[in-house]
Amino acid sequence: MKLSVIIPTYWQSDLCCVHVREAMEGTVIPDEIVVINDGGDPGLEDKLCQISKKTNVIYARILEDVGFNYNGACNLGVWLSRGDYVTVEDVDHIPLRQAYENGISILDTRPEISRVAYRRQWVPLAHVLERSFSEWEPYGGLGCNAMVAMYRRELMLDMKGQDERMREYGWLAYDFKNRLVKLKVQHAVTFGFLIVKDGSEPNIDRHMSVTNRRIYRQNVARLHPHEEGGILRFTFEVTRFPKGLQSK
Repeated sequence: MKLSVIIPTYWQSDLCCVHVREAMEGTVIPDEIVVINDGGDPGLEDKLCQISKKTNVIYARILEDVGFNYNGACNLGVWLSRGDYVTVEDVDHIPLRQAYENGISILDTRPEISRVAYRRQWVPLAHVLERSFSEWEPYGGLGCNAMVAMYRRELMLDMKGQDERMREYGWLAYDFKNRLVKLKVQHAVTFGFLIVKDGSEPNIDRHMSVTNRRIYRQNVARLHPHEEGGILRFTFEVTRFPKGLQSK
């Protein structure tokens, strides 16, 4: 079974590069990493080019700065990915060494489970950017993030949230818990991600129009495809980095 890792980011290219690097250092290396630059730093592509790659990296940059487009970025990531299992990871959620192995083990051996959530710890931003992984000092424990999880691909389509047939639209992220309940999805919980604190994603609360807020609210209550009419469409460019050092 192939694993795709999807990392949406807005305006934090240095942290995103750390995330990509560490995602390739675990006990299981993903079959691909899909980075979605959601209208943010145009310099991210050049920085990704310099990373030594143990797997294929797909980079997409959304050309418009669409307000509150987190779901649209995730949708695009799933649409570009090819994995049987898909992990959606916020840019400030960096996987521990056995995170992917733990998730895959559960999905491989328990067919009734469709989604694996992860317990987390947090680590200061300065540690992540200035020290090697072995020197990071995690603090405290955190529960699971509703979105940062490993999913069977078919669940993503059933939820009509990250749907590869609707890359231009997304369900409100905070409705995911309700949608999972409606679909009676069975979950498992494992370890683990480090969540980066201290301003990891600046300016994330971008403006969302009154029209889009109304559309989000309307779609919270139902499971059929997203209602069109909002200003959520976008264009994008894709660059593919094959395995290897400084390859493009």
